[in-house]
Amino acid sequence: MGFALERACGRVIAAGAGILVALALLGADAAGPRLPGPFLAGALPVWAAVGVFLWRARKDNHRVAIQEGEAPVMLPDLGLPTLVTLARGLGIAAIAGFVALPRPGVALAWVPGLLYTAVAIADRYDGRLARRLGRVTVLGDRLDVMTDALGLLVAPLLAVLWHRLPPWYLLLSAAYYLFSAGLWLRVRICAPVYLERIGKNPAARFFAGCQMGLVAAALFPVLPASITFPAATVFMTPTLALFVRDWLRVTGRMGRENSTQLSSRNPT
Repeated sequence: MGFALERACGRVIAAGAGILVALALLGADAAGPRLPGPFLAGALPVWAAVGVFLWRARKDNHRVAIQEGEAPVMLPDLGLPTLVTLARGLGIAAIAGFVALPRPGVALAWVPGLLYTAVAIADRYDGRLARRLGRVTVLGDRLDVMTDALGLLVAPLLAVLWHRLPPWYLLLSAAYYLFSAGLWLRVRICAPVYLERIGKNPAARFFAGCQMGLVAAALFPVLPASITFPAATVFMTPTLALFVRDWLRVTGRMGRENSTQLSSRNPT
């Protein structure tokens, strides 16, 4: 693994932290001097989580499609598509900065909705950009999943705190982490795990996009709870059902045919 890639990762992590500090200082001019501390207390840990994930997964910065028997070749830089995905993570960290803040005034109240809308739009294009540029990497795929799950944890939490989504919506926010933790535990106790039964599901991708749209709309100070609460309950149901179905499949309770038990690899 080259030092160039490590330097690139370090620069991105440091630059992201610097941007968050700058945003906190700029926001202090609009919201008062007490904003930077609580904002950074929420934003920096989330960005640190993204940075730790990037640093630990940097060894996967190679193309997904390789010839059979060919060793993966590490790419010396992160590439534009991965940087777009990391920018999504930075936007989610900025949203997390609002979690510890009191309800902001009219101007700042629009910021989380705008940020999450940008995150959701970028999610539609970072993968397309990677395919267009021939930069579809394992690292990029892993970061994409991580930022999707992180966004659907942080943004709904803020919406719940601001009484724009119902508290039970956080069940959906926790579903990915509970699923991953359950698989990790089964591997550790040598229980059967059938990872080949759950591939990429277009329906799951579609419903994830619906969740992002719903959460973005709920974060804007426009729709009343009388609309967002029922909508959230309806939208979350099929996604939770997909998690339950995948759990039944991966643990061997569904789809027993043509499966090979995998109980030694880390699913995360």
